[in-house]
Amino acid sequence: YHWDLPSALQDRGGWMNRDTTAAFADYAAIAAEKFGSRLESIATFNEPWCITVLSHFLGAHAPGYRDVRATARVLPHGLGIKAMRGVGTNKNLGVVVNMEKCDPASDKPENLEAAALGDAIFNQFFLDGVLKGTYPEKVTNILEPHLPKGWRDDMATLNQPLDWVGINYYTRFLYTADPKVPVFPFTQARGPLEKTSVGWEIIPEALTEFLMRVSNRYPGPPIYVTENGASETDEVKRISFFDRHFAAMVEAKRQRVDLRGSIAWRLIDNFEWAEGYN
Repeated sequence: YHWDLPSALQDRGGWMNRDTTAAFADYAAIAAEKFGSRLESIATFNEPWCITVLSHFLGAHAPGYRDVRATARVLPHGLGIKAMRGVGTNKNLGVVVNMEKCDPASDKPENLEAAALGDAIFNQFFLDGVLKGTYPEKVTNILEPHLPKGWRDDMATLNQPLDWVGINYYTRFLYTADPKVPVFPFTQARGPLEKTSVGWEIIPEALTEFLMRVSNRYPGPPIYVTENGASETDEVKRISFFDRHFAAMVEAKRQRVDLRGSIAWRLIDNFEWAEGYN
């Protein structure tokens, strides 16, 4: 699922309606029955952070909601895995998450705490749920009043064995504590380092850190870098970007991370939903 929900389901509440979760399981089963034998691998979701936080809490992508209750709507992943295995697709099932380096804007204690909370939301919440059957306490302390009744009962369904994990990595944000911001009390800003054409800071060494973290925190499934790249008109800059990030992957391999491959991103840079229209 890469963010294109049928309008008939959206008209009935979309991902905020639990019936959509069941519809996704049916869809996953049909897709696996029809195409499973011809596919090398299948991911249930691409970037659940974008589906929940970016689209349903921050309102930046469709459907543009601003509802904190949506931040934990990741149960469909577990039901999708169960549905696909139920029709005989038993290998190479995974999920793709985006990870982003979260650094404090200064060494003030409140900014250190803001960066730690940002990291828990962005880099731990979804993989902890999927691979450990828990959510980080830093996040649940904030979200508990907004989570659906009986949400803990869903964790066993969410926590399904996976055959691989995909990581999308590009950049970082600097975090500043801001008690005026509701729910998650911080603001984010770009730092001073070299940037891509869309303003994303280039920090290749963070990719090594994330690969090692995922390998150590969630031992078992092999890892793929499923998105990494820069859409540049300057080929020298693009080549430099890839060269440095490939070196970061090689270093992770040297540290015994079970990294199986990398997929370059991408010919058009989010033209269809972010960068192409005013």
